[in-house]
Amino acid sequence: MKSSNVLAFMGGALLGATLALLFAPAKGSETRQKLKESIGEGVEDLKQEYKKHFPVNQEEGPDEEA
Repeated sequence: MKSSNVLAFMGGALLGATLALLFAPAKGSETRQKLKESIGEGVEDLKQEYKKHFPVNQEEGPDEEA
């Protein structure tokens, strides 16, 4: 799977989860807490995928060992 497809999928999943939380019947404080946690998890997932597909050292591959 292309890295752009993976990032698009992760972004869509994050957006869907965010919208679901916003429209779910819950207290505002609970919804904000869930939203904060969901966004934090989504950002971490995106960072991991980015690092996996775009290593710091451009000569290094995603699964290559030194």
